[in-house]
Amino acid sequence: MLDSIKKMLQQLMGSSSEDSSQATDITFYTLGKFNLGVGKIGPDNRTDIDQSVLKEMYRRVAAGEFNIPVSGTLPEICVDGRTNRQGSRINAPSAAGGSLTMVYGRDLGDSGALNDKTEMQLTIETMDTLKGKGYTTAVHGDDHSNCGCGACAHAQKVYQHITDKIDPIAGLTGNYGIIISDTEKASIVGRAKNRLDHPSFFNEDRSAILQACQDHGANYEELVDAHNELGIAINMRQGTTIDRKAIRTTFGPQYDLFVVDAWTFATAAQELALESNKQDADRIAKAITIQNVATASVLGHSSLPIIPIG
Repeated sequence: MLDSIKKMLQQLMGSSSEDSSQATDITFYTLGKFNLGVGKIGPDNRTDIDQSVLKEMYRRVAAGEFNIPVSGTLPEICVDGRTNRQGSRINAPSAAGGSLTMVYGRDLGDSGALNDKTEMQLTIETMDTLKGKGYTTAVHGDDHSNCGCGACAHAQKVYQHITDKIDPIAGLTGNYGIIISDTEKASIVGRAKNRLDHPSFFNEDRSAILQACQDHGANYEELVDAHNELGIAINMRQGTTIDRKAIRTTFGPQYDLFVVDAWTFATAAQELALESNKQDADRIAKAITIQNVATASVLGHSSLPIIPIG
């Protein structure tokens, strides 16, 4: 998986390999390019942004200007572009749902006997496993809804989206060097369908999943205000994330990004795979990738661009 990510990075950066001082009009692929993006969050649904400012933001983000160091090596906080009331976020790697991305990635990718467990049981087990290994975990809500994390609130919809859109999802990942084989697609879709066929797997009270994470050691962030994300930053610079506060300070409070620290996925999968099973680890890493793409597609509009950072 790590080799695939490196190849992905090379392809991602291929269209923007010019020096950032010369590259003034870089074009990025959108979710719509891959027949994805059924949500509402995206630039085409906004009337409060300046297109020239937006292009500058994309260019400077892609150049790595807003990367900052983190100490964690696993996904911890959510991709959400919003901040807390103080205008900041926990300084940690990001993925869809924060640490919950590892719950869903493990569920979809692990070959172990997980079928008899519920989402709640898997959540508790995964949080306890990570805590036992000395890792920090985190989830978030917001100031105006029962379950303010889209990846958690819409987990069942994300699983359905994976079954409906696995080929476009795999098309997107394959375009960036992560090849998901037909066998892997069938396995991951099969597990998603199994969960959807047993609706009791998903906890009815979505906020209870967030609470269970906290009860088993996860930190909690309360984010505020509406979603203003205008792109999806795919960060491949190991040991870094994107400074959301600096982006807002530079471009304005209405300019946010989803942040996916994809460099963490392989390490996360290795920690989740039983007995260091390489085949399981590779499939879990791909399942985490698929869950992140599917979540972006459920929440995001087809106009959302994918911004690589290497």
